[in-house]
Amino acid sequence: MASETIALIPYGLGPIGKEILKKGGKDEAFNVIGGVDIDPELVGESLGNDAFVVSDVSELSGKAKPYAQKIAFHATGSKLPSVWPQIRQLLDYGYHVVTTCEEMLYPWVRYPELSGEIDHYAKSKGLSVIGTGINPGFVMDSLPLMATAVTDQIQSVNAIRQANVGERRVPLQKKVGIGKSEDEFRQLAKEGKIGHVGLEETVRLVAAGLNVHIEQLQTSLEPTFADRDYELSWLTLKSGEVSGQSQQAKATTSENVTIEMKLTMALGVESKDEIMVRGTDPVHLIIPNGIFGDTATASMIINTGKRIVTQQKPGLLTMLEAGLPFHSVQPLQTHKEQV
Repeated sequence: MASETIALIPYGLGPIGKEILKKGGKDEAFNVIGGVDIDPELVGESLGNDAFVVSDVSELSGKAKPYAQKIAFHATGSKLPSVWPQIRQLLDYGYHVVTTCEEMLYPWVRYPELSGEIDHYAKSKGLSVIGTGINPGFVMDSLPLMATAVTDQIQSVNAIRQANVGERRVPLQKKVGIGKSEDEFRQLAKEGKIGHVGLEETVRLVAAGLNVHIEQLQTSLEPTFADRDYELSWLTLKSGEVSGQSQQAKATTSENVTIEMKLTMALGVESKDEIMVRGTDPVHLIIPNGIFGDTATASMIINTGKRIVTQQKPGLLTMLEAGLPFHSVQPLQTHKEQV
């Protein structure tokens, strides 16, 4: 008899994947049957309860067989073309997929043909695929869209996210440009090899939710500079050196609605999230200290996963179609069981 518990595998056991594993392992809705990672130092590692890290999802087929529902929480990369083969294999083995891949938040504009392929393939398997997280996925897109529910005649949607990366993991500190020269930063930015991935997708998801048509989308990426010396675990940063990045995306629409997002990820900035919706009844939300992305991303991935399993909407989904995610205190029930 098939288990009512959802079989869970974390796919990719970097810092975020490990956080997903930790939180998912404590959730009664799931049973971690194993993890997948290509790092030979991780393969074979015990995850508890007779679950181990394997190098290929095919190795978990026997353990997954008793489960009516299976889900993979995928956290390996930011670029859709590079992660699609991994996601396709997960679909082949019967897993719904929630991925942290930033370009998967709203891929229909950047990759229209590939998005159609993914949507068709997932539907052919009767499974769901969705990209989400904290940013993109919640703070600068889903949350602002939810805020528009209490007003009308919207003129603009703005979101500001500031994160003090001195409080974050080392890979993220390196990812935002700390330790690079200004010339090196600007060259990498020109080549598209640095900067937060997904800000354009964030703007496009908001536009899709508002049902407005983008006429022009402008983006910018600039380095920030340290106003003092910093002692990091891996680097001594001198005053005046690159301390992070400031990134903006602004869209104007044919409906005269402006969508503008500003993201600053740097040493020493005040962490906060701020959302402003201008309409008949303006909305202004401030989250002091901001939402801590590393741990909150794991929660968002897990709770979105529960949602898509209960919703059972096959195909490539966005946060617009997936329904409102929330934390369920009790084990999951389908809508039919709740009636």
